Amino acid sequence: METAGYGHRSASRLAAGGFTLVELLVSLAVALILCVVAVEYLPRALQESRMVSEVNHFVTALHLGRSEAIKHGRRVVLCPSIDQDNCGNSQDWPQGWILFASEDREHDPGEPILQAAALMGSGIGMQSGNFRKRIVFQPDGSSGGSNSSFTFCEQRHRARPRVICLSGTGRPRVTGTTCSKQPVVCP
Repeated sequence: METAGYGHRSASRLAAGGFTLVELLVSLAVALILCVVAVEYLPRALQESRMVSEVNHFVTALHLGRSEAIKHGRRVVLCPSIDQDNCGNSQDWPQGWILFASEDREHDPGEPILQAAALMGSGIGMQSGNFRKRIVFQPDGSSGGSNSSFTFCEQRHRARPRVICLSGTGRPRVTGTTCSKQPVVCP
């Protein structure tokens, strides 16, 4: 009598341990929906991550330039650069930038570069506002001139644009709008 009950319990355990066809189909349907959503979201998430990385890299350069100017009591220049050795002459910063200490605002061969960077090139571009072709941090940390903005846009519009607003005191802040709180319009 116990063996019959034991056998009955064993059969119910086997039935309880498996999946029915309906459960399996529902599980596959949920997995398929999650995969479709992930495939659609993944490129956007990757580009958002790249955008954040680029913006943070540039903010770090701004902070470094300001702190070096204060620490050493001399001018530090941040400018666009194509070759990571000389300043460019454009308000577009498509290839990257260099940061160096200089009294004449030009990078001379004897002046060490504090930081050089190239943009990732993954469809992210940066343009300075107010036609600023370079930022010159003064010995007091100010950014020498009017407030500036740097707009980061992604060509395929997968990542939200970001704007770095640089105050006249040399302090940057990151925002999702223009510095005047208007929506960012990317080309």
